[in-house]
Amino acid sequence: MFTGLIETTGIITEKKVTREGMNFEVEATLENNDLKLGDSISINGACQTVTGLNDDKSRFQYYSSYITLELTNFKNLEIGSRVNLERSVSYGARMGGHLVQGHVDGVGVVTKRYAKDGGVVEVFEIEVPKELCKYIVERGSIAIDGISLTVVSIRDQILELVLIPETINKTNASKWDSSKIVNIETDIIARYVEKMFRA
Repeated sequence: MFTGLIETTGIITEKKVTREGMNFEVEATLENNDLKLGDSISINGACQTVTGLNDDKSRFQYYSSYITLELTNFKNLEIGSRVNLERSVSYGARMGGHLVQGHVDGVGVVTKRYAKDGGVVEVFEIEVPKELCKYIVERGSIAIDGISLTVVSIRDQILELVLIPETINKTNASKWDSSKIVNIETDIIARYVEKMFRA
């Protein structure tokens, strides 16, 4: 389980195609780095397992199955790509953001980005798959590339978000330009409500 509060970003340093997936290596500086083999870590909002570590823990490896590659933007990652990182929540920690599972529902495409209020904030418009729209509500929570954000509006298939400079500078949102593909995880509560009504 994650909060959607990104700890830091990492850089993809290696990408190897396997028979049914891909192996990636990430270089990152994590504060109080306690990573170990088998740990869960959110990469652009997708929960992955640490499969390898170098001696000083400045680089780690993870494996993505073909299913993960189909649902996420991982297949678009290149050497040098910047990714958002968050270690799983530890018991007793403060719970900021919202409950993020790290189970990506699909991808969206950034269609517009512009400054507002004299550059104090930036507005992002993202086109989302039609089948996910029913789980997205105004002022509700959503995770985009693992970042916990509040939905400003949702019209047709266009999701509007407002990001402050701190979020943009700390995450890979600084690279979200037009046509950028991003991972989307809708709020799990909406899915449970839907299931209860179906029953």
